[in-house]
Amino acid sequence: MTGFGGGADPIRQMLKVSTHRSVKQAGGLDAFADITRVGRKTLNDYSNTGNDRHRETFMPVDVLADLILDVKERGEVPPLLIVLCELAGGTFVRVPEPDKTKTAPQLELAALGARHWSFPSLISRYMADEIGSDDFAREALPLVTQLLNDLSQLKQQLLSVDRDLGSASGTAAGIRTRAGE
Repeated sequence: MTGFGGGADPIRQMLKVSTHRSVKQAGGLDAFADITRVGRKTLNDYSNTGNDRHRETFMPVDVLADLILDVKERGEVPPLLIVLCELAGGTFVRVPEPDKTKTAPQLELAALGARHWSFPSLISRYMADEIGSDDFAREALPLVTQLLNDLSQLKQQLLSVDRDLGSASGTAAGIRTRAGE
């Protein structure tokens, strides 16, 4: 297991710098201190790279959550969250929140994507040789079964919308179905 020991100083530096940028993105020390449980000085300590006394001082997860939520309201992503995702070997991908003014099929499609977010990750792990074919099959089969079931239900909803529109062409809001499906 690796951690902050040994040659991790570049990681510490990256965390401190991204913390500074994130707090700045949230309006600065004073503005962010007003909405979280720690004060201005403590927030400054989290990003302090010039004093060895603060070398091991990092932002706690609850303060990070306050930061993420505050910055999210501005439509942005804090650099610290992006760096943490990269340290975990991934990439932060924002999932758009569904527009509540959308139609039922559009909302169902968004919910479908949210329910099956793990499937693309599983495929990526398999393609990167992180899991073998036996494990992939064992994990993928229930996901594929549920996905096909959900897609079938969505198809029925879309066909219902198409019938309600009185369309004989097999299209509904730009969605086409192939003959025989």
